Amino acid sequence: MVRLKSISGRVLFSCLSVVLITFIMTTLAFYPIMVGVLETRAQISLEKQAWEIAYIVGSRQSEALNPEAGLPASILLLGRSVESNYMVVGADSRIVFSSQPQDFPVGQRLSDLSYHLRQQPMDPTRANIYSSRDYLAVEVPIGTAPDTSGTVITFVALQTLQAMYLKTLYSILGNLFIALISALVIAYLLIGYIARPLKTLEAYAEAVGNRQFDIKLDTLSSEELSKLAQAFNQMAERLKQYDESMRQFFQYASHEMKTPLMSINGYAEGIRDGLFEGPAMAEAVDIIHKESLRLRDIVDNLIDITILDQPHRNYFLPHYLIYIMENALQSVGGYALDKKIEVKSEIAENVMVVGDWDRLQSLLVNLLSNAIRHARQSVRIWSQPLEGGKRVEITVEDDGSGFKQEDLSHAFEYFYSGAQGSGLGLAIARKIVDEHGGEIKLSNRLDRGAVVKVILPGVPDDAAGLV
Repeated sequence: MVRLKSISGRVLFSCLSVVLITFIMTTLAFYPIMVGVLETRAQISLEKQAWEIAYIVGSRQSEALNPEAGLPASILLLGRSVESNYMVVGADSRIVFSSQPQDFPVGQRLSDLSYHLRQQPMDPTRANIYSSRDYLAVEVPIGTAPDTSGTVITFVALQTLQAMYLKTLYSILGNLFIALISALVIAYLLIGYIARPLKTLEAYAEAVGNRQFDIKLDTLSSEELSKLAQAFNQMAERLKQYDESMRQFFQYASHEMKTPLMSINGYAEGIRDGLFEGPAMAEAVDIIHKESLRLRDIVDNLIDITILDQPHRNYFLPHYLIYIMENALQSVGGYALDKKIEVKSEIAENVMVVGDWDRLQSLLVNLLSNAIRHARQSVRIWSQPLEGGKRVEITVEDDGSGFKQEDLSHAFEYFYSGAQGSGLGLAIARKIVDEHGGEIKLSNRLDRGAVVKVILPGVPDDAAGLV
């Protein structure tokens, strides 16, 4: 059963509405147009018939106006022969001959008839057209002297024309009815053509919702549906990759969180049971403190990743990089002091970057934290404008052991096993840089240490004064 609110019902209703509107518009517009056309054609045909009869009667004047034989008795309208009538009127306005003697008897004056065909005085120099409630008539003179030779009046009943109107209208409406049936059949076939792939898409969407990502849609149908099927297949493939990455992510996250929790739990139970005394007690407390800080870093990074993965509105505005750097240094200052690492910032005061303040601060905090974790004595960060300020390059380097070759390929992966700490800092940095349409690259110094280069959108020098 076709429901009105369904696509099938709407297609069917649309086709039906178009045909019905066509019916109504045809009925309202065609009838008056057809009436005018038929009356004009009838006038032309009646005039032609009148002149022909006038010529025949004029050539037979010697036969005492007895034009009974050989006179045309019909006119041609829209390719059809329509019966018409005529009469020959003498100079005294009496009927000499009539093709319809019951209504227009011979010998009667035109003025005495119940049907007044002659509506106004006759002009002997041309054809005179009369239209009354019942008849359409044309009167022409016989010869060049109608005062002595008389006239010919040809006429047709308007009822005959109305019958032709209706007959033609019924024919058109019949064709429209056939068009309606044809439209409904075509609409039904079209509904089936559209509904089948939509039902397939519905089943496919349910399968994807049930995490059955290996099912693929057929893309051999029409171009539009083929593109839609390709889009669904691509969506399923991305969802599959995302699902697998999330599973792996949570496995790594649970593993990374489980390790410090087990350590904290073990040392806490040892302290409770009195297994540690003296220096061992202090060492156990120190381990619990460090593992709790590590657990805190993992939780903070997980929160950052969750926020980055959620759809949100970014406020990309121009900011002075030095101010963002000051906030980032305050965030990592305690960590650097605890690790006894010197952080050198060489950010120029006039350098501007375009982006979200909170995201950019999180980016710098992650880069600095990662560098401090691996540094031996110092971390250095500086910036330089590129392409006249259109882009800004930020470089962070440390004097640690640098990246291994394997690190360069996998450092941006979640919970990369080769990373110290949570293994999420560089992954978060990569997401923030991608979000800003920038670039991030890893390399090693020639002497020793790791180098991280980030390129972000900047403010051109010629536009900096307008900001």
